[in-house]
Amino acid sequence: MGRKANDPLNTELTAVLEGMLLSDEDITARAVVRLHTTINNPSDFTRNVERRTLLQLYQAKQADVRRLSSRVRGSGATLTARGIHSLEERLNELEDNEDARIASHLAMITAVCELGGTAKLRKFYESYAEIRNRLARQEALPSPLLEGIAPAAAGTFIEKKEKAVKPRAPLKVAD
Repeated sequence: MGRKANDPLNTELTAVLEGMLLSDEDITARAVVRLHTTINNPSDFTRNVERRTLLQLYQAKQADVRRLSSRVRGSGATLTARGIHSLEERLNELEDNEDARIASHLAMITAVCELGGTAKLRKFYESYAEIRNRLARQEALPSPLLEGIAPAAAGTFIEKKEKAVKPRAPLKVAD
C-alpha cells in the first residue's frame, strides 16, 4: 500500500514553480526541493508522474519565456532606434512647417503694411498682446509694425506717438 500524499493537488508545488518562473530562477528538481516544505528529494519528482509532468511543464514555460525575452531585448534596441528616428523626422517636418507659416505670415503682414494697413494692424494687435509678443519673438512681424508699439509690463501695449500719415488713394479692383 502506497503512502498518502500530503498535497495531492500539488498546490504548494505549483506555487513554488510559479514563483521560480516569475523570479527567473532555473527550474530544476534540486532547486524546487530547496524551496518546497514537504518534498525532500529530487527523486520524488522522477517517481511521481504528476510531479514530473508539472516540473517539465514549468521548465518548458521557462524556456519559452527566456526565448521571448531574449528576442525582445535584441529587437527592443532596434524598435527604440526606429521610434527615435521617426520622432526626429516628425520634429523636422513640424519645424519646417512652422518656418513656412512664419514666412508666409510675415509676407502677408508686410503686404498689408505696404498697402497702408499698419495703423489697423497696430490697433488689432493691441487686443492680442500675447500673440503679438510671440510673433515678435519669432520674428514673424515686419519692423514697421513693431516701431509703433512697445510692450508694457502688464502685457498690454502703449502706443508711441506716430507721425502724421498722408492718406492714400483707395485701391482700384479690376472687374
